[in-house]
Amino acid sequence: MQPDERDLEGRTAMGAVWRTVVEGVTGSMAYIADRHWNVVACNDEFRALIPDGEPANIMRWMLLDDRVRNKILLNWTEDWARGACPALRRAVTNHPTDPTLIDLASDVRRDPLAGPIYLATAASHPLHPDGAVRQVNHPTKGLGWVVASAANPLPEIDSMFVMMQYRPGELRPHQPPPLSTNAR
Repeated sequence: MQPDERDLEGRTAMGAVWRTVVEGVTGSMAYIADRHWNVVACNDEFRALIPDGEPANIMRWMLLDDRVRNKILLNWTEDWARGACPALRRAVTNHPTDPTLIDLASDVRRDPLAGPIYLATAASHPLHPDGAVRQVNHPTKGLGWVVASAANPLPEIDSMFVMMQYRPGELRPHQPPPLSTNAR
């Protein structure tokens, strides 16, 4: 279905609906990445995290960009790379003939910093980023933390909608408490 076409029930393709959702998020960074981690939509707050403009591929940006590893994503090895590498491995396992994923994993394995982490996390299970609290040095807001919320848009279940709330300061904020259906 083309982005401007509708199916028999009048629904539009994911891009049109979710782009509106992502661009409408204010006060938090938000983006959607496809199953290859290509950024398909993002808001202005997310663009502000990336001094050179939005990355074409969020996984490549997180794992292979030296400026990002050294200046933006703090505690990169433990918090960012050890979470991203198992997710990449699972994607390759789930789609073993996908050349884009295979190329991305190959580039990560060859990288002198990300490669050893990719190999060391071979037995690790990928953690869903929902609720993750990770430190950043935001280019305009300074030292702080992001608290991630993540979901999969139903039209493209292999894609991911991620929203990150920025919390300033050096002290790690607590993870948000789980939602409870009994707390009414």
